[in-house]
Amino acid sequence: MRTALLVLIALATSGLSGAATAADIWKWVDANGVTHYSDQPVQGATKIEVRAGNVSQSSSGSAGSSASSSASDSDTAPAYVDFAIYRPESNESIVNTGGQVNVEIRLNPAVQPLHQLSLYLDGKLVSGFPRNTLSYALTEVPRGVHSVTGVITDQYGKKLQETSPVGFNVRQESIANPPVGPTLRPPTKPQPRGAANKVLTTQPSYGALNGARPAVNPATNLPVAPKPAPKPKKP
Repeated sequence: MRTALLVLIALATSGLSGAATAADIWKWVDANGVTHYSDQPVQGATKIEVRAGNVSQSSSGSAGSSASSSASDSDTAPAYVDFAIYRPESNESIVNTGGQVNVEIRLNPAVQPLHQLSLYLDGKLVSGFPRNTLSYALTEVPRGVHSVTGVITDQYGKKLQETSPVGFNVRQESIANPPVGPTLRPPTKPQPRGAANKVLTTQPSYGALNGARPAVNPATNLPVAPKPAPKPKKP
């Protein structure tokens, strides 16, 4: 009988594990010290409640659900709706600044606590500026065509979002390659040292400035016509 009751308990437990219900079993010890179990109440027996259910499976399922929820929350984190470089403008020419280029970034919403905003010039990380700054004053940018890109990463360095690259051209005029154009004045002629500051000591005469005064006929007050040159004599 004892063996049969143990089998009955096992069957009840396995059959009710999926439904997570309880089965009532009665236990008693006879005069010979033998323990007995029954699914029917017996006088002097103690009621034992056997509850079926897989707690580990339930806990595991809950943990999996929690992990899935965390991953889902990470995937659905709010994106940056306005993230762009607005200075310099696309294809802008930056002339005679000595290699200095100012970069301005527009970002909305602000950088999240676990995110990092970085600027890349020609694919290389720009360093030496405050964390998550939106303004950069780049120096010693060489002549030629360049591009800048803003990038946002998470705490693990994973790229989350980036701006469209903005290209610009740095131009610096030099003596070797002087500027040309119709509005430029011709270069001035070199003068001897101190010639511009020389002071005249004598006043030039009228004849020196305008030539000799012409002869005037007092009767008519008109210039006297020069006499024609004499004709050469024939031999």
